[in-house]
Amino acid sequence: MTCKLFSVLLLVSVILVPGYLTAQPLSLSLAEAQDYAVRNSYNVKSSLYDVEMARRKIKENLSYGFPQVDATVDYTYYIALPTSLIPGYFIGDTVNEFAELQFGTKNNVTAGITLNQLIFDGRYFIGLEYAKIFEQVSEENLEKSMEDVKVAVTTTYYNILVGEAAIKVLDSTLIVLEKTRYETGEMFKEGFAEKTDYDQLTLTVTDIQNSKNSLKRQNETGYKLLNYQLGIDLDQQVVLTETLDELIDKATLSALVDQPFNLEQHVDYRLISSQEKMKYLSLRNEKAAYFPTLNGFLFFQENAQRDQFDFFDPDQPWFYNSATGVSMKIPVLSSGYRKSRVSQAKLDLEKVRIAKTQVAEGLELTTFQARTEFQTALENYMREKMNVELSLEIYQRALAKYNEGVATSVELTQQHNQFFDSERKYFQTVLSLLDAKNRLDKALGNY
Repeated sequence: MTCKLFSVLLLVSVILVPGYLTAQPLSLSLAEAQDYAVRNSYNVKSSLYDVEMARRKIKENLSYGFPQVDATVDYTYYIALPTSLIPGYFIGDTVNEFAELQFGTKNNVTAGITLNQLIFDGRYFIGLEYAKIFEQVSEENLEKSMEDVKVAVTTTYYNILVGEAAIKVLDSTLIVLEKTRYETGEMFKEGFAEKTDYDQLTLTVTDIQNSKNSLKRQNETGYKLLNYQLGIDLDQQVVLTETLDELIDKATLSALVDQPFNLEQHVDYRLISSQEKMKYLSLRNEKAAYFPTLNGFLFFQENAQRDQFDFFDPDQPWFYNSATGVSMKIPVLSSGYRKSRVSQAKLDLEKVRIAKTQVAEGLELTTFQARTEFQTALENYMREKMNVELSLEIYQRALAKYNEGVATSVELTQQHNQFFDSERKYFQTVLSLLDAKNRLDKALGNY
């Protein structure tokens, strides 16, 4: 899976990337912004560590089946030696029924090494399979995090470009209107225009300036959000190298509408499929609890008893003993406990199978809706593009008439408002088109 290779690259980037940025602007196309965010996203980094933890979990489970060696050293000091009772006649005491005797020494040390080896446990092999599936789920979660990051970055990139394009339109409109207002003001001073015409143009200019300032603030927020998604300092300057027209061309010429839907390609479906495998292994694990387990052991031990603490004296004796054997645990009766566990595991498996069917149908429905929304957005874009071109021509004619003294400021304002409304609708349809493409790409698993 490409995700495995990419996760290695991500792990390297987690170590190498942070802190290298300077004050130089960061220039990024949409694809470069997506890749940059994937390498530096906080969520992706967290998912990457989950993958690495899953791989360590496999090693942990695997080591359980290998020899386990433990060394022990026990020291006991008897403040009072234990007393034992023996029948009195054992030592010739005919008076007392029992005699009190103390055995042992004050200082005692036991040192040993024990080796334990799992010989058979059905749950061990199931655990290995489960750990591998868990690693797969972690990689798929990483892939999903990467997809979510790309979708979020794409949305922000689109919003910023649409906002900047709208600001440029407002700037060009302001230049024309401010020039017209100035000329009207000069004509008013000479008595060739009414103050109402000048005031009307002033209101229009003010409205456009307010709209422009609002868009600029929104774009400033958009850049902050993009920096956050890229995993860089919020004040780092970012330059978007791809233009809105280029992205619109890609969207309008896209073959997404005809791209077939591949359920197996979608990460959400692969995730639920992996969860189904995990639930199936959980069921097998509960059934394996009915089987016996077999373990082998081998130990070597030495002990010493002293009245004085002289265990480091080489002339004093140590006593050696060793043994080996096997231990079998056979489940006999659990009073329904194991049966209940198996029943619950079966129900869990059936639940995840229902969820899998639901996810599959939901993904197909989402893809169908995304195709429909994309087609609708494309048609709306084409219509509004023609409308804005037509309203611009009408506005320009009205402006020419006003400059010639044929049209009034009210008529000019009406035509400007119509043009302004067409521009607003146009940019809304542009954003809707790009967002629809983004959603369709996600639905088809293109990220």
